[in-house]
Amino acid sequence: MTKFYLLGFCIAFLIGLTGVGGGTLTVPILLFFGIEPTIAVGVALGFSALIKIPSSLIYFLKGDINKRILLLLSFGGIPGVVAGSFLLAHVSRKGHLGSMILLAIGLTVVLSSLLNLWFTFTEHRLVLHRYLRWLPAFSFLIGLEVGSFSAGGGALGSLLLLTLTKLTPSEVVGTDIAFGMILSLIGGGIHVHQGMSDSQLIFAMVGGGVLGAIGGSYACTVIPKKPARVFLLVWLILVGALVALRAIR
Repeated sequence: MTKFYLLGFCIAFLIGLTGVGGGTLTVPILLFFGIEPTIAVGVALGFSALIKIPSSLIYFLKGDINKRILLLLSFGGIPGVVAGSFLLAHVSRKGHLGSMILLAIGLTVVLSSLLNLWFTFTEHRLVLHRYLRWLPAFSFLIGLEVGSFSAGGGALGSLLLLTLTKLTPSEVVGTDIAFGMILSLIGGGIHVHQGMSDSQLIFAMVGGGVLGAIGGSYACTVIPKKPARVFLLVWLILVGALVALRAIR
């Protein structure tokens, strides 16, 4: 388990340094280590949930979590993540669809990384506040995606909040992290219950992840965040593309 302790440290360090979401990083790296796709998704959800608890608490104490918006997100996101988790379980029982799961994960990593890259290079903000009532419907789709593939929820959540709400940047981050924690806790719990996860692996990664998150937070004050983020996202696009190509072959 030592290598997964170090893996958790490295992933959390990169999250703290670049801000790139846990699932987007964790799933392709676990696939590289030979973990089955459905198990990789379950482990990524559990790891992401536990890593986000301290961050969510900090944002809550700072008053940067909008409770009303979080409630609206949860109305759609919770049913979505439950549906996504059971959908993945159903698909995984059909062995001939294994390549489809791998393809979907690869494409999700590529698309979420491209979305993150777009956020990094642009300050553009599309404002559609009058459509706030659609928040639960869109968050259902995010929950469905998180429960099925884990990756991309953070980027999609940020895009949704930037588009449909008047939240400040710090409130967008805090509310999105809290929303991601809720989805990951529920989705991760369902995956564990259905035997599509590995609790020992999760706790080994969290053990290293706590130190990694602290180290990454300090490192971002020394290492330029934007170049590191761009480099990591380009690497993830390549990794996601390789995963998709592997599934096609």
